[in-house]
Amino acid sequence: MNFRNKVAWLMIVAAFQMPCVSFAAEEDKELSLIAAEQERSEEDERLGEINPALTDTITTERTQETNKDKRERKKKLKQARKEKEKANEQKLKDSANQKTNRRKDDSPIEIAPSKPRPVVETKPEPQPVVETKPEPQPITPPIVTPLPAPTSPLTPPSSPAETVPFANQKMIYANFAEAARSVHFIPLYMPRKSGYEITALYAGQGIVEVRYGRRWEPTVSLTVRTYKRNDGEEPQDISGVTGVKWRVDTTTGTTIYIAKISETEQVAAWAVGHYTFSARAENLSYAGFYSLVADELVELSTHYYLDI
Repeated sequence: MNFRNKVAWLMIVAAFQMPCVSFAAEEDKELSLIAAEQERSEEDERLGEINPALTDTITTERTQETNKDKRERKKKLKQARKEKEKANEQKLKDSANQKTNRRKDDSPIEIAPSKPRPVVETKPEPQPVVETKPEPQPITPPIVTPLPAPTSPLTPPSSPAETVPFANQKMIYANFAEAARSVHFIPLYMPRKSGYEITALYAGQGIVEVRYGRRWEPTVSLTVRTYKRNDGEEPQDISGVTGVKWRVDTTTGTTIYIAKISETEQVAAWAVGHYTFSARAENLSYAGFYSLVADELVELSTHYYLDI
């Protein structure tokens, strides 16, 4: 084969290889574009993790886009990314400037301490002490009162039996409390359990008279009188009965004067502490009257009218 033939053969072979090379070059170019797009998508995902505000524009669907659309979209993405990065940098700069300005403003202001004022103690001036001597009082001799002669608590009369009525200032009261308030003390009374109930209340000259009736025996009546003596006042008979023969009884420990007015009437008198009492019954036997006075009335008076 001569030189010319070799050159022709090489030219033919080269003619066949040129389209293949150009085809391979175009294929390599497309592969490089696909790889670049993958890298950019990964970079967009990383940017989406860093700045969530970009996820809406990055994660949009990219279907049926031409090469021109891809290029325009990528160019817009780059431009938006640059603008956001500039805005973030500006925000960082503004926040740094604000912090520095705050630090300058928050610098403590030094205030010079004020000097303490001297405390001046004022001493009170001494006051002259004036001694006052009490004036001598005249000595008065003690008053000695002679003790009264011992007498019986109740002096029994010797004249015939006679009933002395109350004075004109006798008052009738509606209930026991009103009568007690009028004389300022609680009179002796019979409890309802004993079978007696109050039928009338009188008061006059400091004496309270309580009249009772027996529930199951209407003919039986009882009158109880109470009188409070003043200091130094001797006990006197307040029964209002005179001219009877008194019998003295001390079996209860209290001296009781008891007498018969008639076959159907009896009277008794005694004293406890500052109080003087009397009782008078009608249509009651002597034994029944004595038991009523000694076991109930005297027993009650010795419990509630003693001087303590």
